Amino acid sequence: MPRPTSLRWLAPCLLSIGLAACSSPPRPAGGQDPRFQPAAASDILAQTSWDLARWTKPGGALRPVPHPSTRSRPLTVSFIHEQGAPRIAGFAGCNQYGASYTIANGLLIVRDHPVATTMACAPVSMKLEQDFLAGMTRITASSVDNANNPQRMTWVLASGDTLDFGRRADPIAGGQQGPTKLVYVNSERAPCSAGAGRAMCYQVRDSAAQPWQPWHGQITGFHFQPGIRYRLRVVEVQDPNPPAGASSLRWVLDAVIEQEIVSR
Repeated sequence: MPRPTSLRWLAPCLLSIGLAACSSPPRPAGGQDPRFQPAAASDILAQTSWDLARWTKPGGALRPVPHPSTRSRPLTVSFIHEQGAPRIAGFAGCNQYGASYTIANGLLIVRDHPVATTMACAPVSMKLEQDFLAGMTRITASSVDNANNPQRMTWVLASGDTLDFGRRADPIAGGQQGPTKLVYVNSERAPCSAGAGRAMCYQVRDSAAQPWQPWHGQITGFHFQPGIRYRLRVVEVQDPNPPAGASSLRWVLDAVIEQEIVSR
């Protein structure tokens, strides 16, 4: 079983991919380099969804939680970037909830108590929901099993409880299977040929040393903002109905790994 990768260590290293060594990040004279947005740049959880698989109490006892294998609806958490704003949302056992989150020094932080709907349920479900939502604001450590393609996530709460999650099929990908790859996306689109006409294409490359190349396809789930250079993790899938003259391949956003504001 692969050793979990600590998000606390991972964030500064991911932020430095292709820019500097992890051991010597840039430290400008006014503090944090304004070109970078750490919460988004290092967010390997973006565009992923999870089921709570196990809740372990201090001492090792397991707390019963709903699970699909028992035909019960599991507690869920999804990490969503809406117009560049990171949000956490899901099902807490009785109600739907939502909250803002950030990644600071690799630690998942939910500062404010999640806002939830107000449906009433059985007392045992309500208690589980209350503890789950309260625990989100008391995460002291968080980790994943694989930085490039995380499938397991663990939270340790201030109470000493440990929550283990299994990854769900990404909703944007719709469960589609395909190879995962890392790509850079330039800060501006460029004119390109598209069938019989002209269009504006993404400029992409696999590594920082390569020249930019036009990408004639789409990147599903990607909110592009001019002036920002990105590094994305995408899933490459076949498009069953590609536009005339366009690529039969389509990329589906899996995570925003890094983003850099480019001076114009």
